[in-house]
Amino acid sequence: MATSRRTEIIDFLVTELKKIDGGTSTFNSNYTYNTNLFNNVERKLRFLDEINDFPSLYIAGGTEIREFNSENLTTATLDATIRAYVFSEDNSQSDIDNLVQDIEHVIYNIGDNSSKGIQQFNIANISADEGLLTPYGLSEIEITIQYILV
Repeated sequence: MATSRRTEIIDFLVTELKKIDGGTSTFNSNYTYNTNLFNNVERKLRFLDEINDFPSLYIAGGTEIREFNSENLTTATLDATIRAYVFSEDNSQSDIDNLVQDIEHVIYNIGDNSSKGIQQFNIANISADEGLLTPYGLSEIEITIQYILV
């Protein structure tokens, strides 16, 4: 069974976000990640009561809008949600802010993926719990991904 473009793109995003390992960025050697995700990045959404490993990211694809044109070129825009969770008895808000900064670094530095048909990644919205869930921290990052359907 063939893999859909939506699945390929979300899986690619999961792979790229797993690079957040507390070390030096593979995108820019001047950037050191603030967080080590320990590969806790999955393609699904989970709620706080379902999570045992922190920090962690959960990613889900949303609505796909397609644009057909007369040149047999179909492009699509896919909304995706990244839900980030941290746990810290000292300062969960600082930890979630650092993780969001790392996610932004990855999203904005993924680079040219024209070979995958990906044209652009954009962060549309970032929201956080603002301390409401202390000692946990939660942030949702909504992104849009533009790509060519093959």
